[in-house]
Amino acid sequence: MRASNLKLTLAVLFSCPLLAINGAFAEPLRLGGTGTATEMLSQVGAQFTAASEVKVDVVHSLGSTGAIRALADGKLDIAVSARPLKADESAEDLRQVSILRTVFVLATSHREPKGLKAGDLPKIFAAEKPTWADGTPIRVILRPRSETDNALLGKLFAGMDQAIETARRHAEIPIAATDQDNVALAERTPGALIGTTLTQLKTEKSMLVTVSLDGIEPTLANFERGVYPFAKNLYFIARTNSSPETQRFVDFLRSPQGVKALRDAAVLPGGE
Repeated sequence: MRASNLKLTLAVLFSCPLLAINGAFAEPLRLGGTGTATEMLSQVGAQFTAASEVKVDVVHSLGSTGAIRALADGKLDIAVSARPLKADESAEDLRQVSILRTVFVLATSHREPKGLKAGDLPKIFAAEKPTWADGTPIRVILRPRSETDNALLGKLFAGMDQAIETARRHAEIPIAATDQDNVALAERTPGALIGTTLTQLKTEKSMLVTVSLDGIEPTLANFERGVYPFAKNLYFIARTNSSPETQRFVDFLRSPQGVKALRDAAVLPGGE
């Protein structure tokens, strides 16, 4: 009996390194970053865990800059940023490992917005009392000046930079601090109009309605075909001396299973 117990103990001990290699006892992979990607990371991370046995922990409410700082401090394994690395951040032994793309959309709580013209967006944001096609008020929601979506709106739609600054002078216009606040505030504001992403709306199961622009619906299919041109990049960033588990996750994003998980979250591979 004792010999049998000894054999069992030795078998367990010698199996531990193998289990560790397979991910059973590996440290969790820590991911975090821009709020629009938070639930997407959870969903794709669950698929990665099922394939690799490496647990994934998603840290919430970091934002792009906060996540990059946490990565540099060793508190994250991968940061997902809405902007590329700055020169001083690259100098901290950080590297971009992947770029993904999602659809940038205008979204509203209005049930039948009837669509807008892209060229009219600056006038809508700057106006004191803009209205939808049925005459009901459009209630614009803004983001803090430091938020990357402000620069993105200015890049995608000519004249939006000045229009947003004009809108900030309207005291009644609310400002949503985070991506999650942005969607939540829009959901409870009649006639709200916000900029967000298709991946956030889909993965968070938001009740907001996407707004067609120039008659084109902002679907993943239209985006992939180039019919709907408005995109937001998601930059995946890791340390230069990243762990093997980190590289396994990056490889997973490029695998057929990973690409399918991304597409299910309304995200497409981009340029590397």
